[in-house]
Amino acid sequence: MRQNKSARECALFLLEYQDRTESDMRRKLLEREYKETEIEEALTFLKAYGYINDADYAARYIRVSSSRKSVRQIRYDLEKRGVSRQIIEECLMDTPVDEDGQIQAFLLKKGYGSEHTVDWAACGKLTGALARKGFSYESIQRVMDRLCETDGC
Repeated sequence: MRQNKSARECALFLLEYQDRTESDMRRKLLEREYKETEIEEALTFLKAYGYINDADYAARYIRVSSSRKSVRQIRYDLEKRGVSRQIIEECLMDTPVDEDGQIQAFLLKKGYGSEHTVDWAACGKLTGALARKGFSYESIQRVMDRLCETDGC
């Protein structure tokens, strides 16, 4: 499966179409059957010239995703791509994710506005749906307390 390109050339070609984390690039080069020494040399080159930087990747991903994904989902996605937890947490501290706003948008999309009160059964269903989307219980509760009947959810 390996082609006549060097690992460095292959890595640069892969970066033409999509940003990648170091882990993702390593996996792609291994799939193409490059030797570990060639892969390390290519990754060293890419990092030295700033073509691969997991912190920059995470910051961009959070900035783009913060309006439509929960913090938990962002963490999961970045960890799946091989970004370290430390980098993820540092980037999340720099770029806030407005979970409350996302939850409110979800509720509006479902037809629940601030002028409506929601009965207990519907409140439970909405809370479950939001939890499955990865929103924190605290964020869900803050928004739902304003929406649900005074008895609480």
